[in-house]
Amino acid sequence: MMNSGLYIHIPFCIKKCNYCNFNSFDNINHLMDKYYNTLVQEIQNDKPDVYDTVFIGGGTPTALPLPLLLNIVSIVAKEGCEFTVEVNPATLSANGFMELRQAGVNRISIGLQTAIDSELATLGRIHTFDDFLVCYDNARKAGFNNINIDLMFGLPKQTITDFKYSLERIINLQPEHLSCYCLSIEENTPFQSMQLDLPDEEATRQMYQFCANHLTQNGYHHYEISNFAKPGFECKHNLKYWERKQYYGFGAGAHSLIKQVRFENSADICEYLKGNIKTKTVLSEKDIKNEYIFLGLRKTNGIDLTDYKLTFRQDFLQEHKEQISKYIEYCSVRDNRFFLTLDGLTVSNTIIADFLE
Repeated sequence: MMNSGLYIHIPFCIKKCNYCNFNSFDNINHLMDKYYNTLVQEIQNDKPDVYDTVFIGGGTPTALPLPLLLNIVSIVAKEGCEFTVEVNPATLSANGFMELRQAGVNRISIGLQTAIDSELATLGRIHTFDDFLVCYDNARKAGFNNINIDLMFGLPKQTITDFKYSLERIINLQPEHLSCYCLSIEENTPFQSMQLDLPDEEATRQMYQFCANHLTQNGYHHYEISNFAKPGFECKHNLKYWERKQYYGFGAGAHSLIKQVRFENSADICEYLKGNIKTKTVLSEKDIKNEYIFLGLRKTNGIDLTDYKLTFRQDFLQEHKEQISKYIEYCSVRDNRFFLTLDGLTVSNTIIADFLE
């Protein structure tokens, strides 16, 4: 039986960040108890018997009262499971970290974004870099030896020197994992309506390439466009998404992939609380193939050509020879795998779109 992953969505935030378009809210705390009860019922009804990863994300899971969060953890905690909880600095005490660890959580993902306080203020974050350092120290003292830190680049007025400073401060802490994303301006966010002085495309490309090269030189494995891990600390849960393994999503707006069928919970909190109606999409072979290519090329080890042939009864290199010829300087084949080079990853959106049917 296939080991599944569980994703649990907590949509509450203390303050919504200026760049965020996730399904999260900072003005619905009066719905916490009802949401908690609905979520627990959904998990108890639909949780599979066999799973080996759990990820509680948001929003800000630690915006929930700790007893409620611990109750959710207790329902899904399992021996030998990679169990991640996202934490916003300044939302969890030292004792809170201890209780999460004792309850079965063994991986923490801390949303830092930048080590420069003026940039944190621009992003609308509720914490300072010193708050983050206290948070990180508390997680270590509680016994967490698998910590991810989120960083962003391409921020308003950010220079390459600024980004290098943030990256160095984080490398000095030696987290097991880093997720490094370029800021994108999304619809229906405060940033969309602001006049922002953003770095140009060449500057963000240089930031990304410096990030990838510098982390690799410092012992991190670059295994997905935005993700870097010390050997053995790759995020098993996120790999399920990128490898199209089975996963179950719980909470408002959460997605599931079960036996090539996608399910999507209502993203509207009130609709979810009234009685969640899951949208069901049976994927066609074309859908499956497009997802396989799109997600496969996000990983630095790319697409397994033998597996592709077994799955789709076609030769990937022959089927896409026109695109491969077009982007020849951005891609490579090694050990029977097709993948994008670092230069290719910097323009991956354009390249990958061309490979899809």
